[in-house]
Amino acid sequence: MKVKSNYKYLETIDTRFGDNDIFGHINNVIYYSLFDSVINRFLINKCEYNPFSSEVIAVSPETRCQFKQSLQYPEKIEAGLSTFKIGKSSVIYDISLFKIEQDIACAEGYFVHVFVKRNNMKEKVEIPKKIRVELEKISSKL
Repeated sequence: MKVKSNYKYLETIDTRFGDNDIFGHINNVIYYSLFDSVINRFLINKCEYNPFSSEVIAVSPETRCQFKQSLQYPEKIEAGLSTFKIGKSSVIYDISLFKIEQDIACAEGYFVHVFVKRNNMKEKVEIPKKIRVELEKISSKL
């Protein structure tokens, strides 16, 4: 069970009307979109990463989400982000989504990023130094 205090990086997210499905809660595919958005905003805002022009990009070969409690529009969500493994060319992020008023996660997941050259997306490269420094700051291993 993940709690907010497990995370050094927290971000508030607005849900959107279209996020709800026919059952009245946020559809499962939206959780993955939220994970992806939080990670990329972290990279852009904290790591000086430009996804449109960087020679190095991060691709995601693996993701996972465990649903604990439903979220729904119009709730605001707080996302917690940390890293639990930083390799030479890859990182595994730990992500949880929380209701603003709750400390226990509604959804817990992970996201793997592998850093590659943009021009062929197959040639692995070392994690850029600025990104590595910021990833280490939010590591759950420290």
